[in-house]
Amino acid sequence: MTNKFSDLINLVEAKICHFPMEKRMVTVACSGGVDSTALFAVFCELLKAKKIFSLNMFHFNYGLRGEESNGDEAFCRDLASGAGVPFISVRTTKEQRETRLGEGVQEWARRLRRQSLSQLAEEGQLIALAHHADDSAETVFMRIMRGTSLAAMRGMTEWDGPWWRPWLRVPKTEIIAAAEERGMLFREDSTNEKLDYARNVVRHRVLPELLRLWPAGREKLLDLADDAHEVASYALIKALEETHFKSEKKGEAAVSAHCSRERLSILPDPIALAVLAHLAQSTSAGGWKQLSRANLLKVLTAARAGGQPRFVLELSKGLYLEATPDRVRSFPGPGLT
Repeated sequence: MTNKFSDLINLVEAKICHFPMEKRMVTVACSGGVDSTALFAVFCELLKAKKIFSLNMFHFNYGLRGEESNGDEAFCRDLASGAGVPFISVRTTKEQRETRLGEGVQEWARRLRRQSLSQLAEEGQLIALAHHADDSAETVFMRIMRGTSLAAMRGMTEWDGPWWRPWLRVPKTEIIAAAEERGMLFREDSTNEKLDYARNVVRHRVLPELLRLWPAGREKLLDLADDAHEVASYALIKALEETHFKSEKKGEAAVSAHCSRERLSILPDPIALAVLAHLAQSTSAGGWKQLSRANLLKVLTAARAGGQPRFVLELSKGLYLEATPDRVRSFPGPGLT
């Protein structure tokens, strides 16, 4: 076994060893590309060494590239079969591909894959994803350029409940070097080279030029995003205390959340907007696609005007933000209760 590949194994093992053995049930999301194929190979070695309890491979066939997509699925199936590991595959239907509800292809694909993997997560599986430092840096850069909050700048995190990205600080060059030293086979997605998507432009044109000028720029960008997230999280905790934030629940689900309008009004814009975003997210169970800075500013402006007349803003899927003379409140419409 090569030293570079051993380094990747040791890194993952050091992270998972804190779990009780019976909790080390891992499903690797594998596309057939070099990153996820290498991650699967790492977990195969950990399974052989009895460092994890069980292992599955999951593959999502979006059906967008015809025979190439089917070839990816067949490749992943053969990998799983060769390793003696259960193979789970999901394919999109023609109807799903034709009705994307205005979503971009990448957003649509991520949503469907996450929905399928969520079922495995509910069964107690750790979902291992092969996102690496380059992916994370691209996300941070794109969010900065598109406009984001300090808290959301970081984008991907290593742990998000059962979702695990053990390689978020590993550059792709290290993964490729380890795979090549081991003589691993993998698939190339032809769409990754096309400049039709913003991420591909950032990946192939923008970041390489920036990293040529500042070789340590990737790590600096990720450090900045981590620092921004921590500072924003600390500020939000303090702001929620100052504004008397409260969440009202029915069973496990939050049915509404509110805070003091007067105390919210005197906070600086970035912190007040973070409180409003938290209000919405506390209630919506994810139904907040229209939670933009512009929409939140409308609510904040109404709150600073005294909440008179009562101001109500409807977000996506029937989520509402309301400003009254006494408080600012979020609550779901009939579709979310």
